[in-house]
Amino acid sequence: MDYIKKAKVLKAIRDYFDRTGAVEVLTDVLRPFPNLDPHIYPLEVYYNNEKGETLKGFLHTSPEYEMKKIISKIRRDIYQITKVFRNFEGSSKHKVEFTMLEWYRTGYNLEDLMDDTQNIFMETAVAIYKKPVIEFKGKTYDLRKVEKITVDEAFYKYTSVYPENYEQMIRFLKEKENLKKEIDYEEAFFRIYAFYVEPELGKENLTFIYNYPPQFSALALTENGKGKRFEAYIDGLELVNGYQELRDSEELKKRLEEDARKKQKETGKIYPVDLEFILSSENIPECSGASLGIDRLFMVLLNKANINEI
Repeated sequence: MDYIKKAKVLKAIRDYFDRTGAVEVLTDVLRPFPNLDPHIYPLEVYYNNEKGETLKGFLHTSPEYEMKKIISKIRRDIYQITKVFRNFEGSSKHKVEFTMLEWYRTGYNLEDLMDDTQNIFMETAVAIYKKPVIEFKGKTYDLRKVEKITVDEAFYKYTSVYPENYEQMIRFLKEKENLKKEIDYEEAFFRIYAFYVEPELGKENLTFIYNYPPQFSALALTENGKGKRFEAYIDGLELVNGYQELRDSEELKKRLEEDARKKQKETGKIYPVDLEFILSSENIPECSGASLGIDRLFMVLLNKANINEI
């Protein structure tokens, strides 16, 4: 492990946010409510309070909820570098425990946030190599150059189908995988995205894919039938997930309760919904926010193929 380069990256991140007016915050890792991110599962922790009672908590999968509570109060740009935990993870690019950068910018739209994200990539590369150029898996990436592509465009470019056309997607999967069982729209989308679109993203340049179908908006604002959300990739590796933030408390409550129902159906567990977080959304200023996996950023900057080398 190159501790010196990693320290330079972390310093560059903090220097960038300090220079651009963001406040560093810290939130608790152990929470009474879990994040309800789709397809992400929290670690459960049992502990005793001062009365000796056994309580259950959750290690956060992201500091999103608590940071949004903070921005609803101080209404300023904020960021945090923290450890997060995700159950059932483990591969060459997944860990149960990893380090995350999460930040929120007031007054930013999705385009602004993509530019902000690109700046972070360039700043961290310069901190190590004195130029915004890196080598990763035998390729040279000039981080001053980016590709921006919508989900619709990416699906058609790499599969010749559009993601809103369920019948087209099913035909595609039957041709590619000899699909025989019935699958719903959500599973069809994820299978095509994960196996036929995602690996192609960021082959030549840092790539932003944006404007997701509303079913995959997570907690992003939806406009004109699209979720105002992006992900950033280098050589098929997802590094950043960003939203133009949803601020409608009723819609937020609806989405979180639906996520909780899905999780209960999948796991048999009842996940509580954080009502304080929902109420705080009424005071969140117009903003955009993103999370960046720092371990994956280290992979790219230090040219490592496996996250366990970090």
